[in-house]
Amino acid sequence: MSRAETAARLTRAAIALGTARGVGALSLQAIANEASVSKALLLYHFAGKTALLDAMVAALGSAGAERLRAAGGRPDAMAAWRALARDEVLAGEAALLAALGREAEVGPAPIAEARAARHTAAVTLAAAILAEVGLTPRVPPAFIGALLLRQLDGLAAAAPRGALPDAAFDAELDALALALLAFGH
Repeated sequence: MSRAETAARLTRAAIALGTARGVGALSLQAIANEASVSKALLLYHFAGKTALLDAMVAALGSAGAERLRAAGGRPDAMAAWRALARDEVLAGEAALLAALGREAEVGPAPIAEARAARHTAAVTLAAAILAEVGLTPRVPPAFIGALLLRQLDGLAAAAPRGALPDAAFDAELDALALALLAFGH
């Protein structure tokens, strides 16, 4: 396995641990245990906890942006958004990314890059949702993209880890769908 592949494997193990047990569980030893490696090997690939947390943020931001872009590329963008929101809450990655964004050990640059990538993808998704119903935005698309992300991150933060969202979850998505219609003409 190459150095990059090993670092990616360690990052995935850290993300799995973080989504399962929360940010508080992300000690270097716990991450090494999750990856079935020694702490020394973990530190060989990452200069310290900050570097690993930064890698987690980058991976989560990139994966989240890719999922948003994929939903925006589907002909049924609204249904794709609803499925994406449900999947994100169940997976716990959006909640983990938000929690990492509040950690002092995470550098501001990876957070800013993750937010920017997700926002750009959310703008594309918002435009696709409006186009699906034959509307063009009457407000800046960046505003609508930010609303999509705020809703996603809020739903992810409010749901218990790994819990299937309830009827209130669907009501939240319905409210956003109605708001999106108001933002188009």
